Amino acid sequence: MSEGRPVDPFAPLEPGPAAVALPTAGPMGPASPVAEPPAPVAVPVPATPPMPPVESTRRLLGASFDLLARSSPEMRPASFYVGLVILGTVAPLALAAWATIVTDVQRSAFESLVVLGPSYEAWDTFLVWIAGVGFLVALIDSRIIAVSLLGARLVGRPITVRQALARSRAVFWQAVVATVIVGGGSFLIQAGIGAVLGSQGDVDGSIGIVVTLIVTALYGAPFAYLLAGIALGDVPAVVALRRSLRVFRARKMAAVVVALSETAAQLLILFGLGAGLDIAFRVADAVGLGPDSGTMGLVLVTMGIVIGVFAIGTLVFTVTAISVAPQVVMFVGLTHATFGLDHVRRGGDTDPDLPRPGQRRFRWITWPLIGWMALGLVGLIAILTIVG
Repeated sequence: MSEGRPVDPFAPLEPGPAAVALPTAGPMGPASPVAEPPAPVAVPVPATPPMPPVESTRRLLGASFDLLARSSPEMRPASFYVGLVILGTVAPLALAAWATIVTDVQRSAFESLVVLGPSYEAWDTFLVWIAGVGFLVALIDSRIIAVSLLGARLVGRPITVRQALARSRAVFWQAVVATVIVGGGSFLIQAGIGAVLGSQGDVDGSIGIVVTLIVTALYGAPFAYLLAGIALGDVPAVVALRRSLRVFRARKMAAVVVALSETAAQLLILFGLGAGLDIAFRVADAVGLGPDSGTMGLVLVTMGIVIGVFAIGTLVFTVTAISVAPQVVMFVGLTHATFGLDHVRRGGDTDPDLPRPGQRRFRWITWPLIGWMALGLVGLIAILTIVG
């Protein structure tokens, strides 16, 4: 800058020679040269996992079982939760029936008619309702939890059982509507086929099973993606119904396979329960356990009933997960829609690990379900009082 030239404080600095860091003196002696600030470190952004491809109809079942195998870490604790729900609601009815059998062995037929009067029938009907509603709630929860866990695992962003259960509670009533739409029609079809074939002499029911599978699968194919649309697509039941029809038109044979797996799962649960009870009765008879086997025998049978009811609950979830896996594989492959799970992921509006103001604290067993189980316990105590 030359002498006599006015200084403009807003003028840009003229380029000059590069500054050289020189040592400066301080009170403690000569200081080291001034170091340049470190360069900013780039934070790596995690890459979004690619969406799964659309599986062919031939590969659908194989891809479903592969997904189930990869989801086994989440499936096991989820089955324990469902087993606990069924234990708390169905076990009172099973134990009441066992207590009635034990006391009938110790009484004559006349004494049983006198003791087991109208009050016993009322309490027994009450326990049947408790068990039926509890089993239905566990079944719907199983379907939503399984769809959520499998869908999250399929897109490479798995969620916990807590988050899947939170998702189930958020869309539970929409899933009830879907169950009524699909299950109501399937029940009427199965009842009609059973009545017709029964009148035609189908004694063992083998023909009825095959016909029921085919007809129910054809009926349920347009509704095959209804539950996935609610849990993963995050839409109400009516909107999910319309979207299921559109997805059905894209892959009709795949939808038939999905519906067929759902129907086969229902029959598998019934056959599994029947076979399990038959094996349990045979084992108890072989080792001499029964209503007249003494105190230790009664205790062992009672413990076996409790364990068996819990095992039935885990079986229900396992079979349910197998039945909905083809639906998840095909729905996610065709629509890429899993944003319904973002509500329960970290920071979501229904994240169970991060409750928001006004949101209830997450409970594995809700207060209404605890109250329902308590009513079952009251009914069991009432029947034990009557038969005892």
